Amino acid sequence: MSNPDQGYDAMGTYYALHATDTPAAPVVLVHGVGMDHTMWDRQVQELSPQFQVLRYDLLGHGRTPHSPATKAVADFVAQLVELLQHLAIDRFHLVGFSLGGLIAQKFCGTQPERLLSVTFMSTVYQRTEQELEGVRERLRLTEAGNLKAIADAAIERWFRKPFRDKHPELMAQIHKRLLNNDLNGYFTAYRCFVQGDPEIGDALTKVTCPALVITGECDVGSTPAMCERMARDLQKPTVKILPGLHHLAPVEGPDAMNKALLSFLSAAI
Repeated sequence: MSNPDQGYDAMGTYYALHATDTPAAPVVLVHGVGMDHTMWDRQVQELSPQFQVLRYDLLGHGRTPHSPATKAVADFVAQLVELLQHLAIDRFHLVGFSLGGLIAQKFCGTQPERLLSVTFMSTVYQRTEQELEGVRERLRLTEAGNLKAIADAAIERWFRKPFRDKHPELMAQIHKRLLNNDLNGYFTAYRCFVQGDPEIGDALTKVTCPALVITGECDVGSTPAMCERMARDLQKPTVKILPGLHHLAPVEGPDAMNKALLSFLSAAI
């Protein structure tokens, strides 16, 4: 993996831009709640020989400070727009994971003409009351300050047990990442994730570029049924369900994820 151009924009967003000698447009990777830009390590390794790859830390995550003004998914979109302006990036491929997928959906509703393609990875869409029950309970635990309970449950939900047993050091690293989050930043991001569906509205109907909708077969939060729901509102959807994988599929099954992502992006050039 090449050494990236690293820095901060005027808003204080930390970013890492991996350059390439090819003229291909950048791929922008947006992580989910509780994680940071490092969750994309295996994707950068695969994509960077063919694409410029930009990854960054969301508000209140990793090296980017929490902003008390953050209230909605639109504020995370404003963060992305500021970063793109700082780096003089006009058109690009957007990849959003989980909350990052909601941010991508909201971006689609405001500036779809800038997208060469969009990937919604392990992303929720138009959740029913029943589908919202679990995330609302986790939000209540977060509000109570019980971040360890949230981290413990997340590890179990995000990975298969055989994978957890085989990779104890990786599990410890991700668990530590979750526990080290700024509690206010984590709570704000999770609240936006839980309450974000109404904010998206009809954004997906405005997407004219190719769209990849992808999730793990065993993801109980961002389900295959949600992928099909999203595809119905997109003009050029490709739906991919990765067998046996749970929520953090880019980490649990990087080879399968990278193969699907690279195939889609190469066709969308």
